[in-house]
Amino acid sequence: MHITRALFLWITLILSFIIEVATQSTANQQALHTHLFTSYDPGEKPYCGGAVNVTLDVALRQVIDLDEPQQILKINVWVRLKWQDCRLTWTPSSYGNIGNFIVPYKYIWIPDLTLYDSVSGEFVGLKEYRPNIYPDGTVYYNFPSVLESICTVDVEKFPYDEQTCKLLFGSWAYHGYDLDLQNKNPQGDLSSAVSNVEWTYVSMKAERHVLYYGCCPEPYPDVTYYLKLKRKPQFYLINLIIPSMLITVMAALGYYLPVESGEKVSLQITVMLSLAVFQLLVADKLPPSADATPVIATYFNFSLFLVGLACLMAVVVLAIHYQGNRRMPDWLYKYGLIKLSCITFVHVERNAPVKEEKQNTVKTIMVKGSVHKVRPEQKKTKGSLHLMEYDQPVVVEEKEPVSEKDPEDTAPKRVHQEDWKKFACVVDRLSFYMFVIIGAIGTGIVFSKFGM
Repeated sequence: MHITRALFLWITLILSFIIEVATQSTANQQALHTHLFTSYDPGEKPYCGGAVNVTLDVALRQVIDLDEPQQILKINVWVRLKWQDCRLTWTPSSYGNIGNFIVPYKYIWIPDLTLYDSVSGEFVGLKEYRPNIYPDGTVYYNFPSVLESICTVDVEKFPYDEQTCKLLFGSWAYHGYDLDLQNKNPQGDLSSAVSNVEWTYVSMKAERHVLYYGCCPEPYPDVTYYLKLKRKPQFYLINLIIPSMLITVMAALGYYLPVESGEKVSLQITVMLSLAVFQLLVADKLPPSADATPVIATYFNFSLFLVGLACLMAVVVLAIHYQGNRRMPDWLYKYGLIKLSCITFVHVERNAPVKEEKQNTVKTIMVKGSVHKVRPEQKKTKGSLHLMEYDQPVVVEEKEPVSEKDPEDTAPKRVHQEDWKKFACVVDRLSFYMFVIIGAIGTGIVFSKFGM
């Protein structure tokens, strides 16, 4: 019973002490609030014998988006401000050893920090959080913000490009004689940055500038952060570059299609349309800039030219293959067919020159004997005539006219057709070699500009 009563007394004393401390703490805070803000005007800048020194530090949290066509950077940052207000000082021992005092932002003066190249209407978070005040008048104001700023994009080496975006901070109302803005560190804080799926954070350099504008003779200091980003090219390499290269290689397969298939030209046109689709995908990703042509756009244009050349040569090969019965000129046969066949390794059998002569149908009658008399009752058999010489039969041989379907008469036509077909094969093979050589050299030159 005595133990229970003693325990109850101890609990009562502890609770009383806690209540007294809390009451005293609340009273001290109320007293400190009255001391600081009774005659304080948050709309007035503190005048403490010179310009207010404002220190700025920016920590990158995440790059939300970099819109290349619109050239707008959207990022999440933590802004850290520090300045000294001589009107916000107190002696800690007089107010229950209160070492810091957190108040709503509307109670104190806050620098009008401005992002000069912002595309949004306001500085998000600047007037939504609570600053922390210390006894010597030092104010720390840390708050998160989402910034949207103009970022000039250079996509010449897309997708192996690096972008540098400027974040220029300064005061819009106060000049350098009233507010001196300085950067806390030479580099922005990247230690808390969340990785981005498309960009790698290279650096975030900070520099202080003092500028003079045409409106005013006073200096205007600013702090500029240079956020350097490097694109991760794997996505575009897998989904754009490699498929486009494979499609270009598909155009080479058209040289292995026989002319009789009728698909040589249609295959090349299909490849050109596929490359045009990939080119449109890249064009939607890049800004319409006339300052620099992206290397990947140059590659697509080169591929379209290469496939267009293959399509043109396919038409030429078809035209040569179907020349029909026209006789090939001797110079073309000698230099175009024979010489080029050695270069292109196409086997061609050399034919002896065949002369076409107009053959007249001639009936030759060979008669044995010198004096002949032909009677009306002569009988004709195939290949001979029976004539009567002095009432004696004489055999007269007659050669029948050469048939129009005689193989000897159609042989020259067949030789000409084979010559044209062989020449078409030679031109097709020569075009294939040109396609491979030009494609390899052009692709190497284009990709060397990426600095890979």
